[in-house]
This record gives sequence, C-alpha cells and structure tokens, in this order.
Amino acid sequence: MSKLARMAAVTAVAAVLTGGAIAPSASATSATSHPYSCSNQGGGPNHTVNCSGLITVNNVLNGTTVNVHDVNVLNNAQLNTLQNALVNVSDNDVNLPVTVQIGNLQTAVVSTYLKNFGITVLPAKVSVCAGSVCV
Repeated sequence: MSKLARMAAVTAVAAVLTGGAIAPSASATSATSHPYSCSNQGGGPNHTVNCSGLITVNNVLNGTTVNVHDVNVLNNAQLNTLQNALVNVSDNDVNLPVTVQIGNLQTAVVSTYLKNFGITVLPAKVSVCAGSVCV
C-alpha cells in the first residue's frame, strides 16, 4: 500500500471515529418534541401535582394532562424527574393508540413516585387525559 493510500485510509478512519464521537453529544442536546411541565397545586388533602404535555397520535400532537391526587408536595428536582419520565414515555410511544399512550403515562407516574421518591401512589389517584380520552 502506498504512503498516499495509507494516509487516505487513516484520514477516513479518523473521520468516521470523529463523526461517531460527535453524533451522540449532538443527539443528547436535541430537544424533545413532547415536552412536559409539572407543578404543585393546592395543599393538604386537596393537593395535586398537575402536568401538561404532548403525545403523538397519527403524527398529530395532542394536549395531555396528568393529575396526581396526592398530599405530597414535590420539590423542583422531583418535578423535573417526573417531567423527564413523562417525556421519555411520550417520545418512545409515538403513534401507539392513544389509550396505550395514556396508560403508559399513568404507569410511568406510579413507577416514578415509587422508585424515585419512595411514595406509593395508586393508579386510581393518577388521572391522565388526552383530549376526551382519560384513564
């Protein structure tokens, strides 16, 4: 192999490796198309955590609300964790039937509360609605 051919091969390998190193960081900074925002509402026995965001059904974005009827007020870090869990479900369940998507959002809330916050919340305390479809 000539010196020029070796140099071209090394350059090509370096370009592939560099592209591979850059690609993950670029995708890690990309924004979701399904953002969620969560906040505490009220206090005491009437406290809820309200979240709103988007799911996709047949490539149409729909407004979705998630209400957790729980007396625990979440701090900012917990609200962010919950928002991220909802985003992950919405990003991964694109174009599944709406009933499946909202059921998965409900499951994500119950799981996040238990695994991340050590709080048991029954699914009946988590209402999720996308348009007129609710669980």
